[in-house]
Amino acid sequence: MQICPLLICLAVAGVGFLIYSLVTAKEDSAPAAATVTTTEAVQTTESLLSTEQPQTTETTQPETTEPETLEFQTVTEDYFDDALFIGDSRTQGLQLYSTLDNATFYAATSMSIFGIMDSTETVDGVTGIRNLLQSKQFGKIYIMFGINEAGYDTDAFVERYGQVVEEIRGYQPDAIIYVQGIMYVTAAKAAAEPVFSNDNIRKKNEGLKDLANGEDIFYLEVNDNLNDGQGNLPEEYTGDGVHLKASYYSLWRDYLLEHAIVTPQMAGQTGAQSGGSGEGASTETSTADDAG
Repeated sequence: MQICPLLICLAVAGVGFLIYSLVTAKEDSAPAAATVTTTEAVQTTESLLSTEQPQTTETTQPETTEPETLEFQTVTEDYFDDALFIGDSRTQGLQLYSTLDNATFYAATSMSIFGIMDSTETVDGVTGIRNLLQSKQFGKIYIMFGINEAGYDTDAFVERYGQVVEEIRGYQPDAIIYVQGIMYVTAAKAAAEPVFSNDNIRKKNEGLKDLANGEDIFYLEVNDNLNDGQGNLPEEYTGDGVHLKASYYSLWRDYLLEHAIVTPQMAGQTGAQSGGSGEGASTETSTADDAG
């Protein structure tokens, strides 16, 4: 049987078309598969990265503010309504001749920084400084000691002073504490009794300055108002070279009025300074062993 050449050609052509179709289909599917594989790889990588890397969140640091700088201001005498003055006979003079009748005073002749906390003076019916400090809260506490301690070692004096201030702070946590510098003596007094040397007083005052912190403990250089310009108490201000005459206690008082700390909470309670001075004369005498 003869096979028609035409049929043979058609059969060959059909086989060739089938082979071409298969090859073409294979080539078309390869890029698609590759594309899918690449996309999956990218997604997998991103997933791994997001899993392995910890999440970080920005934290806001709290703002730090510098403590407010408190500066001395001028006030009126009502500033001393809640003030306590602690000291020796010099502070007694301030009580008697300064017109600060609204303040509380705990002072006595010969009182010293070494004996103050065990003293037994009676003020407003309360005996002893510890009991007084526990009986009420004061807004301001002024301390002056040193003339009776002139012969003591400066370091021992300042150390004890600091201990007293610390103990007072324990009883009076909210009070402003003023450490007043030791008042000078006259040049004649210093020459006659070298233990009262004003250089010695200045050395002790330098130590007292270190007790101040500028926040709730402040040093007051009262000698700025009681100075002859050469580092001595003026002769005309005193009768014994140590204690002020009555009419000059106003200079001490005025210095305190012009060097007061007024906190924001106190601002509405004080106003402008009003002047005034005492009268009379003090003829109190003293010895080296009982200066103040």
